[in-house]
Amino acid sequence: MIVNIHNEQTRKKAIAEIAFLDISKVHQVKITCKRGKRSIDQNSLYWMWLTCIEQETGNSKEDMHEYFKQRYLGTESRLCFGEVFNQTVTTTELDTAQFKQYLDKIQIFASTELGFELPNPDDLKFEHFKDYYSKFI
Repeated sequence: MIVNIHNEQTRKKAIAEIAFLDISKVHQVKITCKRGKRSIDQNSLYWMWLTCIEQETGNSKEDMHEYFKQRYLGTESRLCFGEVFNQTVTTTELDTAQFKQYLDKIQIFASTELGFELPNPDDLKFEHFKDYYSKFI
């Protein structure tokens, strides 16, 4: 069972659920801080960066999307028809902090491997960057 605790009433509900667990069985309780999924602004920045890299290198955005996911997020093993196969982890399930880490890795890659900077929205040169590359989206 998952209980989202966001006020005193839901906290009491969670405590009550734990209080009534059958202690003759082993239970696992995990408490995590819920974060929102990646933001629309983060996603827009990501595709703007991929557009820039596409224009500068000739690699397609879609290919780079798959490349970066595999490089920085890895794969998960799945089972289908009794066979194990690997599926690349998707960016859609990342929370805002995880997506920021993913973006940071791509930004470092562009700087160290490709030799150019991908600006953040709060950088002075971002508006010029956005104006230039938005015509290619």
